[in-house]
Amino acid sequence: MKECVPLRRTALALALLSLSGSALAATCPAYNPSNKANKLYLVFPTAPIAYPSFGFSAGSVTNPAAAFSAADLPSYTGTTAALRGAVKHVVELDYCEFNVQVLDTTTLPPATFPRRNIVAVTTKSDIADGLFGLAQAVNTNDTTAVDYSYVWGKTYQDWTGGPGGALNGANSTLDRWANAIGGTAAHEAGHNYGLAHNTIVGPGEDTYKHHVMPAGGSLTAEDRAGYRRHFSDNEFSILAANLGLSLQTMWNWDLVNPNANPAHSLELRVLYPLATAPTIDWFYGGCNSPWITPTVTGPVGPSETFQGGTYYPYIVKWSTPNPNWATGSCVGLPGPPGQAPGGVLFHIGASFAGVNFNLSTLNPIVIKDITLRDSASNPLALNPRLHAFDAGTLDTINGNLNLGVFNVAGPAAVPLQLQNLEVRELPRVLALDQMVANGRIADFTGEPFEPWPNTTRTLVRESTLSPGKGISVPIAKLTQARHVYEVITADDCKRAQSDSFLNGPDTADCRPGTSIDLFPSTTVYFTANTVEPNATYWDPAKRAYVNGPLTSRTYYQLSGRRLDQNKNGVDDYVDARAQPQPAPQAQEK
Repeated sequence: MKECVPLRRTALALALLSLSGSALAATCPAYNPSNKANKLYLVFPTAPIAYPSFGFSAGSVTNPAAAFSAADLPSYTGTTAALRGAVKHVVELDYCEFNVQVLDTTTLPPATFPRRNIVAVTTKSDIADGLFGLAQAVNTNDTTAVDYSYVWGKTYQDWTGGPGGALNGANSTLDRWANAIGGTAAHEAGHNYGLAHNTIVGPGEDTYKHHVMPAGGSLTAEDRAGYRRHFSDNEFSILAANLGLSLQTMWNWDLVNPNANPAHSLELRVLYPLATAPTIDWFYGGCNSPWITPTVTGPVGPSETFQGGTYYPYIVKWSTPNPNWATGSCVGLPGPPGQAPGGVLFHIGASFAGVNFNLSTLNPIVIKDITLRDSASNPLALNPRLHAFDAGTLDTINGNLNLGVFNVAGPAAVPLQLQNLEVRELPRVLALDQMVANGRIADFTGEPFEPWPNTTRTLVRESTLSPGKGISVPIAKLTQARHVYEVITADDCKRAQSDSFLNGPDTADCRPGTSIDLFPSTTVYFTANTVEPNATYWDPAKRAYVNGPLTSRTYYQLSGRRLDQNKNGVDDYVDARAQPQPAPQAQEK
């Protein structure tokens, strides 16, 4: 599809520019390129190169792909290299949490990776057609492995680079040029990944003008330059289903050191179903965490059987001092960075990547036990306790997705109470640093969003689990309605092709199909308390050991999944609705 110039130019006053924020200031915490199967190539030619032809007019010729050069943008005063890097950064932020690696190059990429989405980013103009970009197709469900699109960067110069324009004078900054050109590149790549033009705004969302996929005529010059557009809840959910997410499970915990002496490190012994260690792609580094940059080692022993499956033991260790400990809103916490003082509540967390393109099976991280260690790495006498959670299992007999919760038997195991297990179905990824007490529902850039309506609920008020025991908690019905379900017919494609105020074709192609989100949602977010009813722990106020209930808290987010039990490559929910319904039987009279 193409992005087109709206009929009327508008620009906000310079005084409002500070409200838009800087795309260059944000960073992608979950960017793990080596494990991402989908490669998004931004091609910045230094000279014209051969490129697939899918334009529709003399101005929209895509072969050859023109060069990308700052010299073609008189209003821009920076370097070509700086603009190229900033455009790439904008696209990286938009695709940060997906199973997508963003790469930049000056030539067509090799066929090394089978799934390639290629965007030629040029400083040519097609102001005559009102074009910023053109994609080969709305590739519904992303069924085509290799796609191409094209960006005309100089259209911005010709449209809004003159006096008073959104990219002229004081408005002509690196950040704003990157927002404009990078936003178009992300938009065209989105079409090739299966997104159509969209202005759907869900509960709690910001204006569609801040989203990546509105039709070109819906956005002003200031909308494009003054804000790094992001995917809407609807768009994010479809991309997650088509591409997969970087994460599989995300964990945060509130813990108390029950010893009088400080802990200098913490080790989680976990079980994982693969002999290759899980990868940490994000960790919690807030001011109430004594440590940062956890590491994974192992397997640290022979395989073990858990719930009928084979698992391997690993150690996840926190020991690197966090310089932010006890700063900012955490001022008053005792002890230096790198130490969890006796009797004091602290927080740790990590996200585990496991890029799995078929999205059908998630790899759980099963917590077996916790060990606190002193400055000499000797184990302390007392440790906090946690329940273990699996990544959900399908119960095809009862038609449920169930969450398993366990009191994994370990040294000195005791009965543990599970309290206030709550769930939220989310349209996008909740930031790890918001998976805390009183955290906001917001993404890694701070953009707020809301759970899908009527999906926040309590699953378990209280249940006591003996050592070695567990419970299976239904969290969703396999037949329940999806939050996103869009059937794109051939007629819909025809309407999309005429969605242009210039009455030109709006896409080189459009492929009918059905867009759907993951089951039961893009991610599922759980919170729960683990209570040891008769724990021995240090009370810093009394300066003595006491006996009584000691509470730890788990914040747990896991990816949704694609249901494909017949392994035909189509979500079961779509299959069920594609089957002809039986005709009603005649009634006897």
